[in-house]
Amino acid sequence: MSVRVRFAPSPTGYLHIGSARTALFNFLYARHTGGKFLLRIEDTDLARSTEESTRSILEGLKWLGFAPDEEIVFQSNNAEKHRAAANQLLAEGKAYRDFTPKEAPVDGSVKEAIKERARAQGADKNMRDNPYRDLPASESDARAAGGEAFAIRLKVAESGKTSFDDKVYGLQEREYSETEDLVLLRSDGHPLYNLAVVCDDIEMEITHVIRGQDHLTNTHKQILIYEALGRTPPVFAHLPLIMAPNKGKLSKRKHGEVVSMTTYRDAGFIAAAFRNFLALLGWSASEEREIYSLNELIRKFSLEGIHRSNAVFNFHEGDPKRWTDDKAL
Repeated sequence: MSVRVRFAPSPTGYLHIGSARTALFNFLYARHTGGKFLLRIEDTDLARSTEESTRSILEGLKWLGFAPDEEIVFQSNNAEKHRAAANQLLAEGKAYRDFTPKEAPVDGSVKEAIKERARAQGADKNMRDNPYRDLPASESDARAAGGEAFAIRLKVAESGKTSFDDKVYGLQEREYSETEDLVLLRSDGHPLYNLAVVCDDIEMEITHVIRGQDHLTNTHKQILIYEALGRTPPVFAHLPLIMAPNKGKLSKRKHGEVVSMTTYRDAGFIAAAFRNFLALLGWSASEEREIYSLNELIRKFSLEGIHRSNAVFNFHEGDPKRWTDDKAL
């Protein structure tokens, strides 16, 4: 099977420098292997997703030269397929209805108390203590038919572990006992992120998932869903994070336009040069060289060249001559 990768941003803001690098690494890997580079807009966060953000992402990708090889997929269009997958797992006994009443909103102090209690429970918490987990199917069906609201949860096995060989971070394992019975559908029928991502990656025939290191935890949960659906998970490669100069996480909210692709386009930066700069944030060809054409990057790129340590984006707040990273300038 030929390589198929995807870049899957959420349209909740402009194209962030970290997201642009993820797109670049996916694009380079697809071109290096003769595969396909796909784009999926994960617009299921209806409260925060905007057309303006989608436009900004598409403009940023266009400027950088990362045109998808197939039609863009909008995740919100697949919600019925996500629900169908959850109901399939329910029918097969791999998931169950959770009739736990939805909690009323609580203020910040109460939320913190709940979190503190959960932390205190720590490893002693039983992830399989949901009272509806083993409810007889006939009773579950009757309650649902009676109009009682319910979420659908994946029934995670009592013992065993998820395991995958990450192409950057190596062998990753987690005991089932450390993972809760995942919510697949909320009581309002809204599919949750992990289910939607797995279903879409299956439908798009994605072979390699190249994304940020902050998704490592999600990967264990997604593997459980792949296995429940009887599908083989793709190859995973998680990228080191890009940090701010103070070693804190680079963010749209904290750092503003300095991390936006359109900022550099509008300031007259050369797209080819900025691609070169992005490529060297967390990857190297193991040689003493810093200037590459796009064709050279494509030829030399490999997952093995991705670093495990986080990259640092060295901008200088308050200095108009060094307002962004010196290498970018």
